[in-house]
Amino acid sequence: MKFKIRALNIKTRQEGLKEFEKIGATAAGSRIMVDKIFPISLKVRGINPLAANILKQEMLARGGDVVTSRDSLMETGGKADVIIQGTVKSARSLIGKIKQQPFGLKALSGDLESYIDKLDESRKRGKLIIGKKEFNLNEDLLVMGILNVTPDSFYDGGYYFEKDKACRRAETIVKEGAQIIDVGGMSTRPGSLPVNFEEEVERIIPVIEYISKNYDILVSADTYRSEVARRAIDAGAHIINDISGLSMDSNMAKVIAEGDVSVVIMHIKGTPENMQKNPEYEDVIDEIYDYLEDKTGIAIDSGIKPGKIIVDPGIGFGKTLDHNLEILSKVYEFRMLGYPVLIGASRKSFIGSILDLPLEERLEGSLAAAVCLVIGGVNILRVHDVAETIRAVKIAKRITDGF
Repeated sequence: MKFKIRALNIKTRQEGLKEFEKIGATAAGSRIMVDKIFPISLKVRGINPLAANILKQEMLARGGDVVTSRDSLMETGGKADVIIQGTVKSARSLIGKIKQQPFGLKALSGDLESYIDKLDESRKRGKLIIGKKEFNLNEDLLVMGILNVTPDSFYDGGYYFEKDKACRRAETIVKEGAQIIDVGGMSTRPGSLPVNFEEEVERIIPVIEYISKNYDILVSADTYRSEVARRAIDAGAHIINDISGLSMDSNMAKVIAEGDVSVVIMHIKGTPENMQKNPEYEDVIDEIYDYLEDKTGIAIDSGIKPGKIIVDPGIGFGKTLDHNLEILSKVYEFRMLGYPVLIGASRKSFIGSILDLPLEERLEGSLAAAVCLVIGGVNILRVHDVAETIRAVKIAKRITDGF
């Protein structure tokens, strides 16, 4: 698509004011606009200011509106960002009207039509199939239990480094009720360096084989190396959890497509070694959304089926405290990409920063985050504390699902 389009999930007055401020709307205009309630809000970036004027008039005529900066409405050059607000019906009517209009509106009409069609398709998608298991995306909340076969992971490094201990931990995760076990053999904590290929394989493949042979549970391999992924698939892995979003190994997408397994495409800014060195974003949600949209497109072009894709905005992977909190509050907006959303917030540093507590005392903070994520629309939670998380989210879902 020529234009960057993203559906916003504006739930509160404060959220609306913040989004309007980002695109340069005046405070007075924002206060008027935020009191209007519209079913859909579509943010479009980089349009001609003259086009913004036309869009505003056309949406007003259809009972909607367009938010943009006052300056853009008075200029004829440069680029403007807008938020189109209305109903699906009024948006489709707008598309029909601007198809023959100048200033890039013809191209925008096609992009808007494709985007709204994709939104409709994603809303109708009710199933997630991983391996031979099927889940209802509108009802089921999946819990992925973390099993780090490493000496240096940020929380449980060294606990399960020996195969016997890792296998016993796998048994516990199964008994506690997780639907997925995520097996990792290389720490990706901030500042960490990669281990060599042979070491990573020796750590995780025997454990994946053991789990696959002994338990009826889905297995995920946490790796960004394609050859490790290939061996993990051969050993029984159903998911490849790639923290690099298919970026660190050019063969990864091909291996996943050939293995016909699911993939978690995660956003990361930088590498584990340097990702927490002053990460900066112009707009953290826009940039992560664009990244995931690009990488999922690459995945599909490489032969990975859309139904096999899961996205993860990457809490703690090149983000500050404020970045993480904004991501957590906007989970539903990542679902607008059309794929299930996985979040791994368990015991991470943002919890420690808020509570001023060490890793060992972050359980309550992790559970609070998990409950908020359930309310926000997450599909999969990646956690250290399986039993406690399942209990907490069971209550949250019972309340949010209408008793």
